[in-house]
Amino acid sequence: MPEQQPIAPHFTVCLQMLTLAARYARCFDVLDDRTLSAPTADERIDRQLATVKSLAHDAANVGTAHQKLPMSLIDHRDPTVGSRIAQLQVVTTAAAEALARAVEGFDATSAGSIETRLTSVQAARDLLATAASDLVTCAERVAAEMHRYRSSYSIPEVDARVGLTTERLQVLRLVTSGAVSVDEDGHTWVGMNKDAVRASVLRYLDQQGLITAEPSASWADEIRVASTSMGRLVLAATLSRPELREDDHQPAPTTAPAVSSAPARGAR
Repeated sequence: MPEQQPIAPHFTVCLQMLTLAARYARCFDVLDDRTLSAPTADERIDRQLATVKSLAHDAANVGTAHQKLPMSLIDHRDPTVGSRIAQLQVVTTAAAEALARAVEGFDATSAGSIETRLTSVQAARDLLATAASDLVTCAERVAAEMHRYRSSYSIPEVDARVGLTTERLQVLRLVTSGAVSVDEDGHTWVGMNKDAVRASVLRYLDQQGLITAEPSASWADEIRVASTSMGRLVLAATLSRPELREDDHQPAPTTAPAVSSAPARGAR
């Protein structure tokens, strides 16, 4: 009996990118709170500064891990992932510097100091606006490269009972990038678009434990939709799978989803 092949190292890097994307999405949600630039927000800004510094460190680690992956000639000719991760490190470091300016020497009695805080927090927010979606795009490219190594590595397979279709996969992708929210009236939004995601798809993914609801840090009457750790495992194993089609129709699972061979808003 042949020995089982090791799991593709691409899968681990893909999962790291998706997990980091979820963290960037949460960070951006906090930065989107307009009261963060208030004169009394020193402690909250300091906490976000520590968070952003941690994100910059982890982005560098992900970039290093990606560079060590076995890559085909196709991937070596495509600088997209490496350049995006390098750019992410730069903008995240710049965001940390902006937040540092917001608290250094701050004087609540000075109009100039208050204005500096306002513009600095806004700059940090703008710098990180696309970080989560960029990481999901990078993860998708790493997953595509992973599938080119089917003969050399074991690639995790999603349990068929999860019932993923192309539409459900796309919604899970959007959720992981931090783009999906639900307002106080129960309307689902992707940025300014309230028709991009069907509520029934969100309910299905929620029932399977792939997504979860989180109160928004920046909009009191809004719920953010975030991926769970299981959702990211499933997404890492499913991204760039050519066999998924729009007309996939699979029975709803009767048990919790599993990944075989795997370790386990836009403002309006």
